Formats: sequence, structure tokens, C-alpha cells
Amino acid sequence: MTKSGRAGAPRRRSRPRNTRNRPTDDQLLDAARAVISEFGVERSTMDMIAERGGTTRVTLYAHFGSRDALVDRLIERELGNFTDWMSAAYAESDDWSYGARARHSVEATFEFARSNPEGLRLLLGHRQEAEDPGRRLYKTLEPRVAARLRQNYAARGAEIDASADTLASLLIGISLDVAYRALIVDRADIDIACEIAVTATLAVLREVSPEQLLALDASLADRDGHPGSAATSSSIHMEN
Repeated sequence: MTKSGRAGAPRRRSRPRNTRNRPTDDQLLDAARAVISEFGVERSTMDMIAERGGTTRVTLYAHFGSRDALVDRLIERELGNFTDWMSAAYAESDDWSYGARARHSVEATFEFARSNPEGLRLLLGHRQEAEDPGRRLYKTLEPRVAARLRQNYAARGAEIDASADTLASLLIGISLDVAYRALIVDRADIDIACEIAVTATLAVLREVSPEQLLALDASLADRDGHPGSAATSSSIHMEN
């Protein structure tokens, strides 16, 4: 018999913790996205996010460590979601005609806006800093778009260089800026805004000539001390 007088008393098993109702990281990030898209990064507090997510500040800190870390995780997730979405759209249309690819890319941007307006508001609604999420979107998408532009112009006899990056930035900016105004500034009809962006994109591709892009490349080469040839045939033609 033991000192307690209970011979061979079985040990009490600790009750397993109930994790069924514990929020996941993604659920907490969803709550943060909703709050930040409505109130902005600076005005959003951990208390506001906890209340929206039906949890506590303690849980938020346990998951993310700090408010800044939570915001960073959220931005990385939304950037990843958008770039994955656009990469899929680019891949889907790789063998389409030039104009059809351009239209599809614009429409994919606005389809993302329809399906995840809070995410796009987060990425585009705070653009006052050089390294804001909106600028990071450009940096992520520009190389893919520029590569497609170079390929298309090369097939028509114009070997463009850095000017492809400039044109890519312009085309991406059309879609993102129109979507930004439609979603955040004006709250306009998203379908009408999409058609405006498509029209503007196709107009740019139609009106910006290979000769202009080659001239821009030559000027950049001259600036860098490496004179390049901007000579090209006036018969170069871009088809939509």
C-alpha cells in the first residue's frame, strides 16, 4: 500500500486539449485582411483584428509575435495569391494571339478583384512608400510581361531591350490603376472598369510603334555609354 493509502491507484490521464475551435493562421489573416482593407494599416489594431476574428490579442501574439509581423505575413500571402493567379493566367494564354493574351491578362486582374477585393485593396490602397505592396506587385509581374513583349516584338523583326520593361510597367499600371480607382476611390462598376482597361491596353499596344521602343533603347544605351543601333525597317508591324 502506498503512503496515501491507495494501492495501485491508476494515474489520472490529462485531458487532451480541444483544438477544434482554435483559429488557424489563415483564419486570423483573413480577419486582419478584412480590418486593414476597411481601416488601413495604420488605424488597424490587434484588438480590432481579434474582435473581427472572434479571438483574443493573446492568440494573435501567440501566432504572429507582433502586429508588424502579422501585417508582413498578410502582405506576403496576398502578394503570393495575386502573383500565382496572374502567373496561371499568363501560362493559360501563352499560345494565344497577341491581342487575346493582352485581353486575358487584363480580365484576369479584374477577375481577381472580383473574387478577392479585400486582398487587392490591401495591396493597392497604401501606395505612399517606395516599397509598398503595390510597387512590389510591379516588380513581380514586370519581368514576365516584359519577356512576353520581347518575344512578340522579336517575331516581328524588332529586338527591343530595356524598353520592354518600360512598356510592361505601363501596361500593368493601366490594369492596376483602373482597378484601384474602381475598387477603392470611386467604387465603380467593375465590369465597365475592366472594359476600359482592356480598351486602353489594346490601344497602347496598337499605337506604340517598334521604332519608338528601339529609339528608347538607343537613348538608354547612349546614356550608359554604350551606343546602340536603333535602325529598323519602317515596315515592322504589330498585330493585335
